[in-house]
Amino acid sequence: MLFWLMPPLAWFSVFMLVPYAMLFYYALGSVDYMTFKPGFSAANFIRVFTTEPYLGVLLKSIKLGLITAAGSAVLGFPVAFCMAFQTRSAARRFQLYLLVIVPWWAAYLVKAYAWKTILGTNGIINKGLAMIGFHPLTFLIYNQTSVALVLIYIFTPFAVLSIYASLERIPTNLLEAASNLGASGWEIFRRIILPLSLPGVIAGSIITFSLSFGDFVAPALVGGADAVMISNIVINLLGVAFDWPMAAAIGIVVIAFGLTLISISGRLEAQGAVRS
Repeated sequence: MLFWLMPPLAWFSVFMLVPYAMLFYYALGSVDYMTFKPGFSAANFIRVFTTEPYLGVLLKSIKLGLITAAGSAVLGFPVAFCMAFQTRSAARRFQLYLLVIVPWWAAYLVKAYAWKTILGTNGIINKGLAMIGFHPLTFLIYNQTSVALVLIYIFTPFAVLSIYASLERIPTNLLEAASNLGASGWEIFRRIILPLSLPGVIAGSIITFSLSFGDFVAPALVGGADAVMISNIVINLLGVAFDWPMAAAIGIVVIAFGLTLISISGRLEAQGAVRS
């Protein structure tokens, strides 16, 4: 039994425990003239929450992550609902499923750059407006709204599949029984479908939040100075400032934040299972 556990334990140790331990080791140190000095100080962690621009960018990243999670859930729920309940044909359901996952076939960078060509000053929208005599709209790009729009577009498929997985598990006989007892369509949705789909909504929201919270491509392409996110700060610390301990401390904070969200999600799903 122990023999079969050795490969996964070795993999977990080499690729998970050791890198995280090294990250924490660097986070406790400092840099002096681009030379790392080991230490056991929490100064870098304190700077994350007390010093600008780290705190402001961290809060901005959380805000954009929440907007992305909410937007993906709102857009993804109707699609997942249609796949689960409105599409009776298996072939049609498979077609919708393909339409959801087809965007994943394109590279992330290509999709983000495509939005830059759409929203840019010389993009498709502004060229269309110029053809009918309007001036270019400069507010379409290089702000937090454009970043949120791109992130929602890219990560909505994750929310769709997560919500669809929950909706698909709802027994159809439960819905038929409610209908036979006189419940309206809205009552069935509000009292049965929506509560039972919440685990999928929560899981999809956490996935989209985590992916958007740590994204750096969209802010770099369509964000500008107003939409710099925490990952862009980490890249600058590593490649420009050479402040590896500070970058490691931010990484630890982001990981801890993600683990906290996963823990909260697990508790909410457990409470939902008990209530149901």
